[in-house]
Amino acid sequence: MLSLKLAANNIKKGFKSFAPFLMASVTMFVMLFVTASIALSPSIHKLRGGSSLSQIMSFALIVLSIFAVLILIYSYRFLQTQRSKEFGLYDILGFGKTRIVGVAFLELLLSYIITFVVGTICGIAFSKFLFLVFVNMIGGNYFNLVISPTAILLLAILFFVFFLAPVGIVGTVFFLVLMMIGVWIIWRSSSLDLLREESKGEKEPKSNLFFAIAAVILLGAGYYIALTVEDPMAAIMKFFIAVLLVIFGTYLFYISFTVWYLKLKKKRPSYYKPNNFITTSSMLYRMKANAVGLGNITILLSMTIVTVVVSLGVFLGTENSVKTYYTREAKTYSVANNTDVKQDIERIKSAAASKNIEIKNISDMYYAQDLQADRVKSSKDQFITSNKQGVMFDKNSYFATLTTAQTLKSLGNKDIPSLKDNQVLLVDISKNKTSFDSKIKSIQWYGETYQVADTLNSVKNFPSSSVVTVSSKVMMIVFANNQAFDKGLANLNKTISGDQGFSNLASTSIIFDIKPVDEKRFTKAFKEEFKDNKDLSISYRSEALQDQRAQIGGLVFVGFVLGISFILGAALIIYYKQLSEGAQDKRSFKILQEVGLSKEEVQKTIKSQVRLIFFLPLVITIAHFAGSYLMIEKIIMLFEINDRSVIFTISLATIAILAIIYYLIYKATSRVYYKIVER
Repeated sequence: MLSLKLAANNIKKGFKSFAPFLMASVTMFVMLFVTASIALSPSIHKLRGGSSLSQIMSFALIVLSIFAVLILIYSYRFLQTQRSKEFGLYDILGFGKTRIVGVAFLELLLSYIITFVVGTICGIAFSKFLFLVFVNMIGGNYFNLVISPTAILLLAILFFVFFLAPVGIVGTVFFLVLMMIGVWIIWRSSSLDLLREESKGEKEPKSNLFFAIAAVILLGAGYYIALTVEDPMAAIMKFFIAVLLVIFGTYLFYISFTVWYLKLKKKRPSYYKPNNFITTSSMLYRMKANAVGLGNITILLSMTIVTVVVSLGVFLGTENSVKTYYTREAKTYSVANNTDVKQDIERIKSAAASKNIEIKNISDMYYAQDLQADRVKSSKDQFITSNKQGVMFDKNSYFATLTTAQTLKSLGNKDIPSLKDNQVLLVDISKNKTSFDSKIKSIQWYGETYQVADTLNSVKNFPSSSVVTVSSKVMMIVFANNQAFDKGLANLNKTISGDQGFSNLASTSIIFDIKPVDEKRFTKAFKEEFKDNKDLSISYRSEALQDQRAQIGGLVFVGFVLGISFILGAALIIYYKQLSEGAQDKRSFKILQEVGLSKEEVQKTIKSQVRLIFFLPLVITIAHFAGSYLMIEKIIMLFEINDRSVIFTISLATIAILAIIYYLIYKATSRVYYKIVER
């Protein structure tokens, strides 16, 4: 009973010491509560793509749980270090380490109860708001979030039991892990050690030239992989390798390279100038004491930027990617050559008129997309296809779209020249416009030679290829008419596809604009009109956009939740660093004044050091992102986000916002630091 009363009084009277740990616990509990509530809520299954969304949120729950474990262990370790003097005093007064451990356990148990109660209340309120954001992101219209009792129970257990699902082994009781950390700190140390523990800095990592060089090599290798990646598929395969190299390189940079560099500065004659002497010596100590913490902050900030940029890039580019495929609101689709396309257009108009629905900008298309073609080595003015299909994404591998001049004219491309049967137009529809040389005069297409009448830079209103973001070499071949088109496709199938048991088929589409509010009524009229043609289907841009948002929205929401969690983790680490350094720098502050420096000079020196140490992780983070930008850009392109200007704008905006948030964290935490130093 006495131990329980003492534990309660310790939390009450020493709330300033417990506040950072409780804040970290409640924050992570709320983030996990929100994710679990959405993942396990019956409401999610009423949304479009609800089952897949639930799986995505469940995955996010696992990632956040692991992150929460790391943050809470770090927070509790800091709390125990700060209170070591108190535990040492208890031991000297005769409490005994067993009783001290019991008090620490009860303190932890009370902290757990506070976390659960406050976290649940805040989580319920916060869940409602974030669920509205979540539903809006996926384009849903169901806004009632039912909090699942299972989610609350899961969080209660999760914060008490850490389950290692990936390896199928039940882990240690989570709060018992924290308790064991406290027991280890208390039990391993003598009373005097405990009394001195608060004044100790982190273990000073040893530095040498070898590890300093290793840091540069690892970072350089990571940047090289990111900057030289060629296509999105290669980017996603090499991404994790580059990440691991940069992570190890970052830690070695802070642990060894910075210390090695500062020691090198000490050997220079300029070191013995008063300002340089003080700054370099203090920086050396700070780097030794805080290398791992600075590395953690840098990694968390980097993860925040990457997560948010990818999430925003995918989300904001969703509408654009759908519009590039649906160049008009409605699209009918049928396989093979529809000889009655003109009649079908009239029947579509009739179906719309029967329901008093207005349609406009109606056009027809005849095409075949995403055909793999390999180019043999030939002169710049010739394009000769290989009779054997090569490896996808090889440098000689192309993706071709076949269509007709009439199709382009129907889509509103007015300047299309008249072509003979042996003539074609070439269009480079790749994003980098490097698929072929504009001087190509002829193309040998699987046994048939065509003269290139002209090469076009672009065409309008033609649906984008699904591989335009995967391969850098995507071309369009425009034939004179349907007959020439059919012959070209037949030659491809005869040469390449015949032995593989399948044939590439042509498609006929009719596209037109219609108001989204009329789509349901028109679909009913369309099915009645074309009940004799079951192969003709219709789809709409608005529906495709909803489906896309349902698939991507959950992933994007997870990205934001993780981004918020990472920046909060970085803020907590920064706060702990400011608190731990305050007492140490207070002593340095007094010593520097005693050796003759004015208070203003000392304050100026300390503030400059704080700013340098504080903003160094931000500078390194921006450098990491700049080095990985091309790789991240190509990964975003896997989601058919092709507008590079949008990705670049999002990246700049994210860095700017993160810098502002980081500055606000600096201002808030530095106040705590200066209060400790100047007391």
